[in-house]
Amino acid sequence: MIYLLSNLKIAVPKKVFIKDPGSSNSGKIISKHNIFIIDEIGFNAFTFKKLGAKIESNESSIYHYFEIKHKLLVSLTTWYWGWEKYQLVLAPQN
Repeated sequence: MIYLLSNLKIAVPKKVFIKDPGSSNSGKIISKHNIFIIDEIGFNAFTFKKLGAKIESNESSIYHYFEIKHKLLVSLTTWYWGWEKYQLVLAPQN
């Protein structure tokens, strides 16, 4: 069971991102920190430049994964609802 959970991947449509953030360490760092920054300053104040400063990288590295911040938000919300679906449908069966 632990093996299954460690390999769980919530599907996000490929048209949302340029490169899958889950495919590399830098993409995973971007995914982790963008949630905290959006929570801290809000989506309207959020920029790739601020995210780049937080992860100690330039903003162009973020553009390798997402064209615009709205697609990043779509990626986050799609992942979130996929996780909720897992929690509601699959987790109770275990």
